Amino acid sequence: MKGQLPQARATGQFPTNDTDLHVCLISEEAGLDLRTSELAPAPPKPVPAYPDAKALFHVGAYYGSVLASVGTFTLEDMDSDQGSQSSGRSWRIRGMATATEFRRLGFASAVLDHGLREIRQRGGLLVWCNGRTTASSFYRYHKFEQMGGERQLPDLQPHFRFRRVIEQSRHP
Repeated sequence: MKGQLPQARATGQFPTNDTDLHVCLISEEAGLDLRTSELAPAPPKPVPAYPDAKALFHVGAYYGSVLASVGTFTLEDMDSDQGSQSSGRSWRIRGMATATEFRRLGFASAVLDHGLREIRQRGGLLVWCNGRTTASSFYRYHKFEQMGGERQLPDLQPHFRFRRVIEQSRHP
């Protein structure tokens, strides 16, 4: 798909209309190739990547029939959530990846927004992640709070921990 994107990329109007972007729940297998290629040098996780997750779902954003961005959301408390109000209702973003040619075009935002709506519907109170340092502006833009300094773990890219409280809709 490289080199085949429409001229809209240069004008900053991408996707050009609602039919260019389709966001939905997907299978883990559907996002595996994209995750493996875009999250390198992190070692790929075999399917199922999170077999101990209490609950999880996967979201994909498509440009036509091309999977442009993916994210996995797992029901998982942050270490500091033990005994807090959000304990048992915290979700973690895992394996967020966007194909290089679709970065900074709204596809990752669409995946995140869809995931946040799904978490809200499932009664989630908090969402958190270990976001790569290179993605920190993305999470800040989406109202995530940075928790502490940069973290360095063996075999992983430098990252920060981020979190965001989920606003619950109020119905009379």
